[in-house]
Amino acid sequence: MKTIYTSEYRKLVGWLAAERRFKNISQAELARELGFANSTYISKIEKFDRKLDVVEYVMFCRAVEVDPHEGIEILLNQ
Repeated sequence: MKTIYTSEYRKLVGWLAAERRFKNISQAELARELGFANSTYISKIEKFDRKLDVVEYVMFCRAVEVDPHEGIEILLNQ
C-alpha cells in the first residue's frame, strides 16, 4: 500500500500545510528555508504529488516551528 493515498497521510500533510499558512509562511519562504530553489517542492508535497519522508517531515516541522510529536499524536489519536 502506498501511504501517500491514506487518510492518515493526508491528515498529517494537511496539518503541516495549515500550520504553515497560520504562521504566514509562503511555500517559497519554506522552500528557501529548507534549501530548495523554488516552491515546487512544497507545492507537490501539499498537493500529495510527492511523498514526505520522515527526515523531511522533521525538517518541515522545524522550519514551520511546530513540534513533530504533535503530528504523530494526530496520527495516533485517530
